[in-house]
Amino acid sequence: MPENRSDAELMEAFRAGDAGAMGLLMERHKAALYGYLLRLTSRADAADDIFQEVFLKLIGNQTAYGEMERLRAWLFTVARNAAMDRFRRESVRAELPLDGEEGRPGPAETAPSSEPGPAEAFDNKTMGERIEAALASLSEEQREVFYLRHYSGLSFREIAAMLEVPIGTVLARMSRAAARLRDKLGDLQ
Repeated sequence: MPENRSDAELMEAFRAGDAGAMGLLMERHKAALYGYLLRLTSRADAADDIFQEVFLKLIGNQTAYGEMERLRAWLFTVARNAAMDRFRRESVRAELPLDGEEGRPGPAETAPSSEPGPAEAFDNKTMGERIEAALASLSEEQREVFYLRHYSGLSFREIAAMLEVPIGTVLARMSRAAARLRDKLGDLQ
């Protein structure tokens, strides 16, 4: 089955002329990569544009990344660099919205949920606000490492390579983020 092929096999199939293989790659990485971009940019339009830009770069320069078994880390690196370039061009500093300000979804609003009853909805809203506030209290570096690890599923080594910092720095940022979140949200356990 095509869905069971590795990223490397799909990339080889695409190079051999199978356009559907690129579609499978995009679908495979869409949720994590788009979610990361949405959190990074706080704007659906920017996340859409950058997501497409990442795959256009892959299509346009198929030999840019030789180790397709690490394609996921490469995609996140290209996505982060494209987002940073966009921020520089627009002279806008990305900040995590707390309550979906300016029509942008906050982290709690982008998470899938079932239809809760009124009491559960109130509890969930209160908990979501506390989580958003706790995440907002992290430094930008800590928040980025936290998102890349927990929402995008990248390994600490992949994050270190992507951010171009030593793995010890990534581990320290994650440790500090976890400690701060425990301090802020410890009673939710």
